[in-house]
Amino acid sequence: MSHKTAIKVYEIASYVLILGATAIYFWLRQQGLALTMLILALAIFCRWMMDRHRFRACDEENDQLRDDLRRLTQLYAEEKKKNA
Repeated sequence: MSHKTAIKVYEIASYVLILGATAIYFWLRQQGLALTMLILALAIFCRWMMDRHRFRACDEENDQLRDDLRRLTQLYAEEKKKNA
C-alpha cells in the first residue's frame, strides 16, 4: 500500500471513529463512556499513523530529491570538464 493510500485510509477511519464515538456517547450516555473513550483512543491512533505515513512519504521524497540533486551536480561537473 502506498503512503498516499495509507494516509487517506487512516484519515477516513479516524473521522468515522470520531463520529461513531459521538453517536455512542449520545446514544448510551453514561453506560457507553468506556467504549467511547476506547474508540476515541483508536481515532487518535489512526491520526498518529496518518502523520507517521506523511512524515515517511516526505522523508522518502526528500531522499529522492537529494539523490537527484547529487546526480545533476555530477552531470554538470562532467559537462563543465568536457567543455573546458
